[in-house]
Amino acid sequence: MKKDDLFLKYEKEVAEFKLDLIRRLTKKASAFEKSERKRTSNLEMAEKVLLDAGKPLHVSKIIAAIEKEFGVRLDRDSLSSAIGKQIQKKKRFIRVAPNTFGLQET
Repeated sequence: MKKDDLFLKYEKEVAEFKLDLIRRLTKKASAFEKSERKRTSNLEMAEKVLLDAGKPLHVSKIIAAIEKEFGVRLDRDSLSSAIGKQIQKKKRFIRVAPNTFGLQET
């Protein structure tokens, strides 16, 4: 085997090793980032929107703000129902008018 062939074989093996290492490290970093992301529930998003607004909002305004801030489109009836259940349990939310919700005072 010539010196040039031996050198090229060596360089090829080193390059393949580096590429494999990069792939593995990238995959680990990606898995770590995914595990670090926390899902935000619909109620948590609604609570944050109401907290930021500082006043009660109609459900359609809550949904619009959630879509703008979180990029998530929520179903109006589902959100109203979920908030209504929290109100019945006397947790987090209050109803100030039909389909208009605010946060409980703590």
